Amino acid sequence: MSESILAKIAEMDLVTQHLVQPDDLNYHNNLFGGKMLSWIDEGMAMFVMTKIQYTNIVTISMDNVVFRSPARAGDIIQIYGKVLKLGKSSITSKTLAITNNPETRKLSEVIESEITYVCLGENGKPYPHFRKFTLPT
Repeated sequence: MSESILAKIAEMDLVTQHLVQPDDLNYHNNLFGGKMLSWIDEGMAMFVMTKIQYTNIVTISMDNVVFRSPARAGDIIQIYGKVLKLGKSSITSKTLAITNNPETRKLSEVIESEITYVCLGENGKPYPHFRKFTLPT
């Protein structure tokens, strides 16, 4: 499994990392799913803001969110991302969150999903940012 994970992250950027702490765990000592989704959304939003040079964005969807394996205290969560496509005011990114156990070096896929953000104008309505912007190569 590590080889397939390494192949996936080779085409992505490391967005952020988090150390799973005891306060992040649910009753069964697994990382609480809401905490994981929060880390992904926040990290990917900052990644996208940096890529598009625009900060007034909101999350409109997180698609295909399937938890594939648990994370436990002491695991390092690594969140990777890449931009998939641009609309007039929207940007869709792919994200992959993995656990990386520093003692065993075991990698496990936690979540792979797509997140779409929309740029907002001063009026709070979608702003066609990408009519005048193209991603740097």
